[in-house]
Amino acid sequence: MQMRRVLVVGALLAAVLPLAAVPQADAAPRHRERVVPCSRGLVALTFDDGPSVTVTPRLVRLLQRERVPATFFMIGQHVDAHPEVARMVARAGFAIGNHTWAHEDLTTRTPKQIRTSIRATHQALLRAGIAPTSFARPPYGAMDDQVRRVLVGIGYTPVLWTIDPRDWAGASTPLIETRVLGAVRRHRTNVVLQHDGVTNSPATLRAMSTEIRTLRRRGFCFAGLDAAGQPTPPVPVASVRPDERRVAEGGRVGLTVRLDRPTSRPTTVRLTAEGRLSTDVVRFRVGETSARVSLRLPQDDADLHAARSSVGVSGGTGIQPSAPVRLHVVDDDPAPVVSLGDAEVDASPLLPTQVDVPVRLDRTTDHDVEVVGHSSLGRVETVVPAGSQEAVLVFTVPVGTPRDEVQEVRVRVPGAAPATVVVRPPAQTRAEAVRSALATVRWPVVTLPSLF
Repeated sequence: MQMRRVLVVGALLAAVLPLAAVPQADAAPRHRERVVPCSRGLVALTFDDGPSVTVTPRLVRLLQRERVPATFFMIGQHVDAHPEVARMVARAGFAIGNHTWAHEDLTTRTPKQIRTSIRATHQALLRAGIAPTSFARPPYGAMDDQVRRVLVGIGYTPVLWTIDPRDWAGASTPLIETRVLGAVRRHRTNVVLQHDGVTNSPATLRAMSTEIRTLRRRGFCFAGLDAAGQPTPPVPVASVRPDERRVAEGGRVGLTVRLDRPTSRPTTVRLTAEGRLSTDVVRFRVGETSARVSLRLPQDDADLHAARSSVGVSGGTGIQPSAPVRLHVVDDDPAPVVSLGDAEVDASPLLPTQVDVPVRLDRTTDHDVEVVGHSSLGRVETVVPAGSQEAVLVFTVPVGTPRDEVQEVRVRVPGAAPATVVVRPPAQTRAEAVRSALATVRWPVVTLPSLF
């Protein structure tokens, strides 16, 4: 009986202990619990031993599609063999670190050999047209004080990891997923090591979608690495989108202020606009990506047919500003009112005479205003330039005689009160005017030389 009890207890322990030995995953939220994006911390994905012509391009496309940052630690020999793949990774916006020339255990190398391996890899990246980061990852995580001193001495930041699903050792896709998801912890440093350049990398590639989807659902944010090699909060791009692009002068328009991705820290967005904003500083809590504000456009008295206004992000904290948005302002002001001024002129007995009739607008406008005047002296056109309020209509008065009577010529412009041009006859006849003109001429004195 005693033996039977021992066997029963042993069986229970055998069933329980394996479960206790497995690290408990950061549990997924209950079905009805709403998890704020990025509220539970950061996860930095890193990939070693590439580039691979078969896995790396597919992995890059997946990460781009999911908008997940990552750091690729590349082996110099692989970069030399496939520089085009390394370039593709860099051009896709991913960070690239140094993983030695031939995946050596640096703790077995002399300082000179360590420097040679790291520098050879750096040169391979430069030949591939890549500007690498200053990150270096010792293969196998093998780093003692000497390795650290040498790396730091040549300007590199050593970067290790906190989570290793051992995908390089032949683990299946479900096992890789389980190990990663079970090791990520809230508000801890989560740097995941996986591989894109080993035999088992296709299994890692297949695990990525589940890893990304599940961790996001649990409230984690994916992050790049800062200068110290630690996960750094995403820096979203802030933009403004109006409800409509055509807005009446003095009208109100709603604006959506949007971050292109959530982040794990509070952020602020500072707005600038031509008009009055309901607020010029928008504050986002962790995980929030959208807010609403309103803008009332200014009202003026100018007739502006091509008015434009703009609203945009001028700065803030924890964000990148985007380009401002242009609004078309529909002007509701009436066209400017034209008024004319009276004029007087004495007719000439010799030549036609010009007389200026003043034209004035009651307000400026952003375009030229054409004014056409009609009178018995003929039809005349003028233009009031954009931004100005004044011009003249120039009429031509014909030659007159002293026998003519004083004339009052009416000048009319559509929409304006008529003006009067008083034309007085000349005081002299044509002959008298000629004699007067000649009398004023100072003839030169010509002295002829003596011929004899």
